[in-house]
Amino acid sequence: MTCCAIVPAAGGGRRFGADRPKQFVPVLGRPLLAWTVERLLAVPEVERLVVATPPGHTAETRKMLLREVDTSREVDLSAVEGGRRRQDSVRAALAAAEVAPSDWVAVHDGARPCLAATDLAEVLRRAAASGCVGAVLGRPVSDTLKTAEGGRLHETVDRSGLFRAETPQVFRAADLREALERAEREDLRVGDESSLFEPGSVAAVAASHPNPKLTDPSDLPAIEALLRSEREASPALETAVGHGYDIHRLKAGRPLILGGQRIPHETGLDGHSDADVVLHAIGDALLGAAGLGDLGVHFPPSDEAWRGADSSELLGRIVAMVLERGFAVRNCDVTLIAERPSMAPYRSAIEEHVAELLRIGPERMNFKATTHEGLGPLGRSEGMAAHATVLLGRARAGA
Repeated sequence: MTCCAIVPAAGGGRRFGADRPKQFVPVLGRPLLAWTVERLLAVPEVERLVVATPPGHTAETRKMLLREVDTSREVDLSAVEGGRRRQDSVRAALAAAEVAPSDWVAVHDGARPCLAATDLAEVLRRAAASGCVGAVLGRPVSDTLKTAEGGRLHETVDRSGLFRAETPQVFRAADLREALERAEREDLRVGDESSLFEPGSVAAVAASHPNPKLTDPSDLPAIEALLRSEREASPALETAVGHGYDIHRLKAGRPLILGGQRIPHETGLDGHSDADVVLHAIGDALLGAAGLGDLGVHFPPSDEAWRGADSSELLGRIVAMVLERGFAVRNCDVTLIAERPSMAPYRSAIEEHVAELLRIGPERMNFKATTHEGLGPLGRSEGMAAHATVLLGRARAGA
């Protein structure tokens, strides 16, 4: 089965008392929401994820996801503006997800960053196999429950059969959409998605691991302790470094393409493709780090299919190969060697474009240019060259 995860995170976090929405509050050096999203993506069935954000925070959330969330596979990540109520946010995210009616949708609180992959996988399995309309993660109530009035305890409540509903809550897209639309028509306000369905129609799945929700500052120490202990016990990270180099002659009548940007200049680089030495060097570095050969192996100049090819498209293909190997790009550094033109006006555009291709934040992509001090063919402006270094990372198998 495949699944779309929806993360309602549009609340202002007033109860938390921070100067920003709590989903952006740092937890062990990372935004709370980054932890939550990464937990959802740890399960391969989740192929798409949509975050519903507070008004005015959608662009910030998209940048944060790109910068903070590591994934070593193809996943569609997006963010949309949420609504005043939780159900409004879920409805907006569901509309943006463009899922098929029969697809599964898992709704998970943005403030639950400790979700275990095994618990999520079990909820998905039970939703598909139980014969119910959906499934909800939670746990049987174990504490003694009392009624209280006027600051005094009164009666003990029978806790047998009581279940504390958490998230994720999983339903077919068509069923969830219909339930949300009915709630809108009938002006119903509910605290969770399972409340939209008939009693007895949703499977209860007992969690095997802690899944606390960050509601107020007193919750933070326990959540940080849990995340810290899990991080210390996680598999060691395997890293790989790659270096790439490319050089092309300059030729009149050719466009100058560097880092995916068209640069005004009297000459351009000559080559079988668009001859973008910056992207070629990066591609070669990625292939080397992942043990996948070099550009000539995958895009030989003897193959007419690559004549005039857009190097941004080629780099996208290389990134997909790297992801298939289980690696994610950690950072990239590139040096262009060229006498002219000055690259300062184009630096930011190149860094942003390449970072998007590599699926990293712009701060992890560095572009710089230098001259050859008039020495040799490069110093005589007969060509341009580029060096690139990349760092890849993945969990070490068997660690």
